[in-house]
Amino acid sequence: MTIAEAKQVRIVDFLARLGHHAQYVKSGQHWFFSPLRKEITPSFKVNDRLNEWYDFGEATGGDLVELGKYLYQTDSVSEVLACIERYVNCAPLPRIRVPTVPAKAIESDMKDLIVVPLRNYALLSYLHSRMIDADIGRMFCREVHYELRNRRYFALAFANISGGYEVRNPYYKGCIKGKDISLIKQSHDMLQSRVCLFEGFMDFLSYLTLKQCGDDVVCLDVPCDYLVMNSVGNLKKTLARLQEYAHIHCYLDNDLAGRKTVETIAGMYGRKVSDEAGRYADYKDLNDYLRGKRR
Repeated sequence: MTIAEAKQVRIVDFLARLGHHAQYVKSGQHWFFSPLRKEITPSFKVNDRLNEWYDFGEATGGDLVELGKYLYQTDSVSEVLACIERYVNCAPLPRIRVPTVPAKAIESDMKDLIVVPLRNYALLSYLHSRMIDADIGRMFCREVHYELRNRRYFALAFANISGGYEVRNPYYKGCIKGKDISLIKQSHDMLQSRVCLFEGFMDFLSYLTLKQCGDDVVCLDVPCDYLVMNSVGNLKKTLARLQEYAHIHCYLDNDLAGRKTVETIAGMYGRKVSDEAGRYADYKDLNDYLRGKRR
């Protein structure tokens, strides 16, 4: 069996063969008790569309080959492939449809990228539609212009610590120049004792807008640094940065993925962690709270 053949095996079916069955299925996301350890709430997610897994307890994930390394406790790809092949051959498992050539990320086709200060009326209008204060948007976002398939486009650009940008407009959400976390410090030369954690930059901008409006239901009245994950896939990087803080305030989504992320962080940092999602319990996230959009 080759790596490409192993990646065509549906992870959900392979786990079922091993005796692991999803506890929840929501929007194509299958939630399992982790096959890597004992637990009482499911923290292992399989994206059935992408055929990829993510374990919030281990803060790691990938394809079936990567999962095999954990299941069979080996770094040898050949050993993993042999183990997978034995299970597949004893009773054939259905194969997923995987393109023979992986689809290119749309960002690879972008040309003539130009990043400038945020002034575009349409982008400011988009922030206004999300009720984000325009001055806050200008302070923390830029605008990127690019050519894609012989047409010009523009979007909001939010910088991360690797020099890349989270890119967003009403029709597109992606990343250019590399995915990473974003860290915004109150002071350039020192860390605060507290950090507020957000999954995406729109929630971070929502928090600052609420703070400017004097909202004391959600916002803290103490100096804090701010860390934006930009993806739950950046959880490992996030955990490494959080160790520098005495108090960690989590403003994540009120959904299963958000709760599991907080549980993972609390499992590592214990009483240092405060789950602040209860402050906006009737809303999916901070931006919905800002807009008054209840679940």
